[in-house]
This record gives sequence, C-alpha cells and structure tokens, in this order.
Amino acid sequence: MICDYVPLIRGLIDAFLLLEHAGPDEVNPDTAVRGMENIAASLLALGKSDQLALRVELGRIADNAQDEAYADFVRALPDMVGLASPQD
Repeated sequence: MICDYVPLIRGLIDAFLLLEHAGPDEVNPDTAVRGMENIAASLLALGKSDQLALRVELGRIADNAQDEAYADFVRALPDMVGLASPQD
C-alpha cells in the first residue's frame, strides 16, 4: 500500500496538464486525447470509494494551489475524468 499518494496524484495532474495544453508541434492532438482517455479509463476502474477519495484529494490540492489557473484545472479534473461524485 502506498503511504503517501499525493505525489502520485500530482503526477496524474501533470500528465493531464501536459496532454491538455501541449501544442500540435509537441504532441499529436489525437495522441493527446487518446492518452487522456486512457488515463481516465484507468481511474474509472477504481471503486466508488476510491474515486470519491481521489476527488477529495484533488480538491485539497486545488485549494492549496498558489496558481489560480492550476487550481481551476485541478478542480475541473474530477468531472472531466468522470469520477464518481457524492450525489451518485
């Protein structure tokens, strides 16, 4: 079991940021979309309780972010990926 999973979550955020914001001369747009879809599919394989926990941790990371654009991206990520929400 991973004791400190925050660096892993930050790595996921970084991967999404790279794929979302890379220009076509950096990453083929179709490859970027496919990459984000594959990461999202892997995250959706988590159980509901783990998806909810990830949603909470992403919220914490966003709340503690110094950069507002970064915080907004991280806040939007759970819905972008399709993670379970408490209303589900």
